[in-house]
Amino acid sequence: MVSLLDVLRLGVRIADRVTKPVQADVTFYKAVADTSGYGTWTYPTAVPLKAIVDWKQKQIRTQAGVLSVSRASVTFLDVVALAAATNGDGIDDNDKVVLPDSTTGPILDMAGFIDAGTTRPLATEVFLG
Repeated sequence: MVSLLDVLRLGVRIADRVTKPVQADVTFYKAVADTSGYGTWTYPTAVPLKAIVDWKQKQIRTQAGVLSVSRASVTFLDVVALAAATNGDGIDDNDKVVLPDSTTGPILDMAGFIDAGTTRPLATEVFLG
């Protein structure tokens, strides 16, 4: 018997394959805590990824509860590539996503259904300020 989770996994793989021609090239940087003791972050490695980029402004309530405006959402559908880019940890608020026009912004919020089998999102949507 096929479970709902199996159907969702297959659906995300199909969506990734079908939308590849319209997915944009973004650059992902995993944040690494600076050991200097000042609480700053470094971004040592750039990883190119494909994602659906939607340039639509939208009001977002951040994880801190502050109402803010997102200028773009970035949806990562290739679960394997994203897991490799994040060392299996997923995207963190301190990470950086650079859009095709070379701009970036703070990660305001993230969304995605968690795969109970892998504990990673089936697809990850990131809202940038």
